[in-house]
Amino acid sequence: MKTNTPAVLLNLRKLVKRYGGLVATDHLDLTVNQGEIHAIIGPNGAGKTTLIHQISGSIAPNEGSILFNGRDITRVTMHERVKLGLARSYQITNIFHSYSVLDNIALAVQARCGSSMRFWKQAVGDRALFEEGRAIAERVGLGVRIDAIAGNLAHGEQRQLEAGLALATRPKLLLLDEPMAGMGPEESARLIPLIKNLRSEIGVVLIEHDMDAVFQLADRISVLVSGRIIATGTPDQIRNDPEVKKAYLGDEAIA
Repeated sequence: MKTNTPAVLLNLRKLVKRYGGLVATDHLDLTVNQGEIHAIIGPNGAGKTTLIHQISGSIAPNEGSILFNGRDITRVTMHERVKLGLARSYQITNIFHSYSVLDNIALAVQARCGSSMRFWKQAVGDRALFEEGRAIAERVGLGVRIDAIAGNLAHGEQRQLEAGLALATRPKLLLLDEPMAGMGPEESARLIPLIKNLRSEIGVVLIEHDMDAVFQLADRISVLVSGRIIATGTPDQIRNDPEVKKAYLGDEAIA
């Protein structure tokens, strides 16, 4: 009898990143499957953001390999990884503050389509560009705010917009680096369904300190401590793992 084994989208093999005598990533192995939300959690200083930087291409590992969709991208540049379908968000919101929501997203769509060098054509006249921008704005919950200036949005809305910019690249894998950072409970509650709905189309790597959000969202969780993955499993497995509770979650399992 055949079983449906999920396809591996991202495969990290023996990844190492050193800063002098500090080993930030220590011979790390990790797989992320298509259509799953894979959370990476761990204490401050565990190496989570350094890991995301290596996956996205903003820094290079000293050893090991990164395979994306079956291709070795270890030495591929960051912008080339975006073209291959690997997008990310940042801990600090990265948007065009003086532009409208729609213009922000339309610029991201334009960059993906390779039309940003059309000097003799006004982008505002590109109907398809803005139609896709409106559709993405609706998807991230900003449909009624498309004319708002991005810098005037609430913090949670700016994070929604940043998610829209990432989606405009049509990624196969989205790296979310602490998307709930600085959000109140109501803002987080709006973002959680947005992230959850992504799994039907793309893979998601989620770095997040909000454990309530992690356990609501993740299909699998990997626990990173001192640059090493000490456990990977379902939310229930991670909740009840003695080593994880000792190293990170505390003596009491999360309900």
